[in-house]
Amino acid sequence: MKKKGFLVLGLIFGLSSLVIITLKTFSKPVFISQPTFGELENPFNIIDYNGNTISSCDWNDKIVLYNFLSSDCPTDFKKCPFRLEWFKIKIYNELVGNKGFEDVIVVTSFIDTLENLNDRIKEFRDYNKIYSDKWIMTATKYIPFFDNDFAKGNPWVKKDTAYGFDKQAHLMTLLVDKNQKIRGKYFSYNFGEIRRITKEISLLIKEESSISHKDPLPIYGNKEFNADLDEDTIYHSIPSWSFENQNGINKSSEDLKGKVHLVDFFFTNCPTICPKMTVNMKKIQNALQKECLENVELLSFTVDPTRDSVEQLSQYARTYNLNSKNWNLLTGNQNTIYDLGVNGFLVPNQEDALAPGGFLHSEKLILIDQKQRIRGYYDGTNPSNISVIVEDIKSLL
Repeated sequence: MKKKGFLVLGLIFGLSSLVIITLKTFSKPVFISQPTFGELENPFNIIDYNGNTISSCDWNDKIVLYNFLSSDCPTDFKKCPFRLEWFKIKIYNELVGNKGFEDVIVVTSFIDTLENLNDRIKEFRDYNKIYSDKWIMTATKYIPFFDNDFAKGNPWVKKDTAYGFDKQAHLMTLLVDKNQKIRGKYFSYNFGEIRRITKEISLLIKEESSISHKDPLPIYGNKEFNADLDEDTIYHSIPSWSFENQNGINKSSEDLKGKVHLVDFFFTNCPTICPKMTVNMKKIQNALQKECLENVELLSFTVDPTRDSVEQLSQYARTYNLNSKNWNLLTGNQNTIYDLGVNGFLVPNQEDALAPGGFLHSEKLILIDQKQRIRGYYDGTNPSNISVIVEDIKSLL
C-alpha cells in the first residue's frame, strides 16, 4: 500500500511539474491596460509661478501627474496634502534621472491664498531643491481633471472629512495620459499609493508605446508606376472639387491643402444611418478639439442636393448643434457629387427608389491625408470606431 501511495504522489507531483514547465514555456504574460476614470472635456490654461500662461494643449505629448501642495510643506504637516520627501524620492527623482520617464511631468497647484504666492513658490522650490522644469508649479486653483465623478463622488465638490482640507481633491494625485484621459488616481498622503504611481506610469508608457508602433496606414485606390519620378508610385488621389457649405460660403479642395480631412456622404431626410453618422462625426470633432488637434477638417457631402439647399443644411447643422469652424456640410450639382463619390472617394452614391429615403450611399467615414490620398475607411455608424479614427488622424499629423 505504501508503494502505491508513493507512486500516486509521485505521479501527482510529476504532472504538476510538467504543467508548470509547459505554462512557463508556452504562455506569454497578458498585458492589461490601465483603467480610465474620466477625461478632460475642454482645454484649460494655468499660470505658472513665473507668470507664464500654459495651455493643457502644450502637454498633449506628455503623461502628467496633477496634484496639490502648500507652501507650508514640509514643516507644517497639518497643512501638507502629501509628504513631500516621499514624493521627491519616489517620483521627482525618477522623473529627473530616468530617460524612460522623459515624457512625464508633474503639475502642482498650491492651495494657499496668499498675495505673494508666486514668490513663496519660488522660495519653496529653492528651499526643497526642486530645480527641474519637469515639475511645474502654479497658483492656479482650478484643475478640471479633479472635477469628475469618481466611484466615491466628485472630489472637487466634496469636503475632506479626514484631514480638514477644503476639498477632497487636495489630497489626490491624478495620472493623465496623452489623450487627456485620467488613468490613475491616488491618495497623495499614502506612501503605498505614492509607490504605486511609478509602476502604473511604466504600464501606461508600455501601453502607449504599443499603440505608437502600429503599422503605417495603407493608401487606398489604384496605383501607377512612373519611372520618371523620384517617388515612382503614383497613388490615387481625390480630384479637385468646389461646393457651397451650410453658411452659403464656397468651399473647395484648395482650402484643404496641407490638412487632414474626414469625409462622409449623407442627406438631411435620411431615415436610417445618417443620424448615427452625424452623431459620431460630432463626437470625433469634440475629441479633436479636446486634444487641440488642428489642421483637420470634417466634410459631409449631401447625396440629395435638390432638397438639401444651403438653408436646409444650415437648419440641419442647428438641429445637431454642429460646430462649423472645421465642419462643412456641402451641396451642389448632384451628378458632380455622385461622380466625386464614386470615382474620387471610391464609395457608392445614387438615387434608388428601393433604398430607405430614396438614396443609396455609403455608411463609411473616409480619412484623407494632406496629399489628398485615401488612408482609411470606417463604419460611421459604429461608435467604437471613434477612438480608432482619432488615433489614425493623429498618426497623419
